Amino acid sequence: MLFCVHAAVAASAPLGQDEAVPGHFVIGPGAGDTHSHAAFPGTPHDLVKVSAHVRVTEAIDKGLNFFAIQVNFPNKTWAHGGLQLVRGKYQMNWGGLVNRGGGSTDYRVENPVSDLQLMQNGPNSERSAPYAWKAGKEYVLTIERGRQVTLPPGEYVFIGNGPKVAVAEARTMWEWRFTLKPADGEGPVQVSTLYDAADRIGSFYIWNECGYGSCGNGQSATWSMPEYARIGAAGGNVRAQALKRF
Repeated sequence: MLFCVHAAVAASAPLGQDEAVPGHFVIGPGAGDTHSHAAFPGTPHDLVKVSAHVRVTEAIDKGLNFFAIQVNFPNKTWAHGGLQLVRGKYQMNWGGLVNRGGGSTDYRVENPVSDLQLMQNGPNSERSAPYAWKAGKEYVLTIERGRQVTLPPGEYVFIGNGPKVAVAEARTMWEWRFTLKPADGEGPVQVSTLYDAADRIGSFYIWNECGYGSCGNGQSATWSMPEYARIGAAGGNVRAQALKRF
């Protein structure tokens, strides 16, 4: 299963200094900073929506290029959604795992029986759908909570091509939708859904990730400062005011 090299970043990971920024920031050589991830200090811990614009300026036509928003749920699950160029294949990705320390550990130590009680990924056709995005074009990435639903008992696959697991009891979970669309409205819109027992996002990051031969070759993207919405809050979206690179 090729999902991402570093996968989840532990929710306590950001160290670095806070950085006040204008409307956009760069992750890549043009930033004058080698860090590939950004957190957003001061954001609340009861979010139901996160959105940001991204314009990839350099992607490498080999290995993995991934430009994404990662959301961390308070039940120790996480999910990431964004643009991928994987060994020359253009696609999107929206999926998640249980946080067992972050990095490759979350992939090696999957436990579908227990993990399915916390999260249910969508089928591969939604999780990693083909999407012909273009470098230099601006896209909007949005992660947003939908309805509370009941998933009936039955056989389920936690993620990807993993084993089928018998789930004896119905599960009550929330829809979490990832929407990918061109900022100029010209091009396809992809909407993918996964399910999580958590009703809110506790924190989130934005990052560029590389691997399998693409690292160190100038991968770069320009991101807007993200906007978020809280549970029950009136007044629409709020823009983050500072970032911390890590």
